[in-house]
Amino acid sequence: MPPRPWPLADGDYDVVIVGGGMAGAGAARDLALRGLSVALVDKGDFASATTARSSKLIHGGLRYLELLDVGLVRESLAERERLGRLAPHLIRPLPFLVPIYRDSSRSLIKVRIGLTLYDWLTPGRDRERYRVLPAVDALSLEPAIRPDDLRGAGYYFDDLLLYPERLCLENVLSACRHGARAFNYVQVESVRRDGRGAVNGVVVRDLLGGAVATLGARVVVNAGGPWVDELRALAGITERGPHILRRTKGIHCLLPRLTERAIYHSTSDDRMIFVIPWREFSLVGTTDTDFDGDLDRVHATRAEVDYLLGEVRKALPDPRVAAAEVLYTYAGVRPLSFEGGRRAPDVSRAHKVVEEADGRFLSITGTKLTCFRSLAEELGDRISRTLGRGGPCRTAHLTLDGADAEVGRVEAHTWLDVTDDVAASGLARETLQTLVALYGRNYRRVVELAGKAPGGAERLCPSNPDIVAQLHHAVQEELTVSLQDFLLRRTGIGTSRCQGRDCGEAIARRLASLCGWSARRLDAELEAYQAHVARSQRFRA
Repeated sequence: MPPRPWPLADGDYDVVIVGGGMAGAGAARDLALRGLSVALVDKGDFASATTARSSKLIHGGLRYLELLDVGLVRESLAERERLGRLAPHLIRPLPFLVPIYRDSSRSLIKVRIGLTLYDWLTPGRDRERYRVLPAVDALSLEPAIRPDDLRGAGYYFDDLLLYPERLCLENVLSACRHGARAFNYVQVESVRRDGRGAVNGVVVRDLLGGAVATLGARVVVNAGGPWVDELRALAGITERGPHILRRTKGIHCLLPRLTERAIYHSTSDDRMIFVIPWREFSLVGTTDTDFDGDLDRVHATRAEVDYLLGEVRKALPDPRVAAAEVLYTYAGVRPLSFEGGRRAPDVSRAHKVVEEADGRFLSITGTKLTCFRSLAEELGDRISRTLGRGGPCRTAHLTLDGADAEVGRVEAHTWLDVTDDVAASGLARETLQTLVALYGRNYRRVVELAGKAPGGAERLCPSNPDIVAQLHHAVQEELTVSLQDFLLRRTGIGTSRCQGRDCGEAIARRLASLCGWSARRLDAELEAYQAHVARSQRFRA
């Protein structure tokens, strides 16, 4: 079976987007829905870099109020409310506690003012209002927090994003349904210019098969995340200076589940860290330090893990907050807009679209995951004006649940309930709930495939509810070409407690059969996945 439903070949497009993270995927969908021809390329898989290494939150950014970035908070809260309607299968309301101690840098009065403004900036205000709780009520909600010197706690809601990788993929697949062409594992080798020196496309190489193609474009969008400056250098573009990016590193640790609510805690160096209940874990993050290392081999160090856990213990004195209890880690690099003279945590997360080469080469910096859609809308409006064509933005009204349907309130809670499907399909409730969380309304296509594919209803992993039909669906419908694609970004197997270690080889052999891999390719896939797992454990060295 070919790795993609369309070949990589020479072609001309209105827009070529380089980078398949949230920014690039969102832009591809927006532009395709406007009727523009789009090609999206990424040297890895979609969402395989910064997007996959986020804190898994769709949030307004309470801390940004302290930095007086009210505009970003307003935009983020509006997008948070919108995304909850566009992708209800992936996004869940999440309560947060902000414990305040006698020696905290923030007082209860300051927290009350911040939450009042946060609540006021939230459009609609359909969700539960914030509260400031006395210490006894905070402890009754979360007995795990440290009681000593506790003055009280702020209480509010943001949203949990179950699978950032799936949200990114939904944008890619939606873009493709509307005419875009998306290519993972395709690297830009050069940026083309015409006889007058104007940017007019890219030359790319297929890292899977070696083919080279020229993708002509009236506009090139540089959505390379941490690699933005590298692509500018490759294109010979320096109008805004050699660097428009400030790269900062963030790590996360996965611990056993410690709380049922998120804890938002102020550190001794005046930063804020999260302890987030995500799946079976408590997700702890994050650091925020300048980074100039190898972008392809980012990993958490022991010193970074010790720093995070040491700060968490000040609010959660649980013996499981220890390096020996960390199940795995991950690390990523943020592509912030270049700002000198400021601490890394204080650099704005607001996105910027940097125009160069007479508006034909646009670079994206400072992307906040929550605002990927509004960024894409701004970018789409700008490109439509440049090209003199393209319809209005439609992404605010079409769902990201596999259906591209007009947003409605009734459908979501109806199809999220799998009760009727348990008896009809013969699948376990846990499996069906997992299918809904991963595929949205498309989950019934996987259920149908479970009844048709050989062994389609069998479990793939003894520790996870995913089934064989998902593997067929991933290869046939979701641009899956590697073992890591499937384990880490099409399902949650590789990010579960087992990390796919008890089923990875068996799944790889099934993939080899479906995709026609040679024995050498199979060995390479297993070796690459084992290297990924080892990097997540490297802090132990």
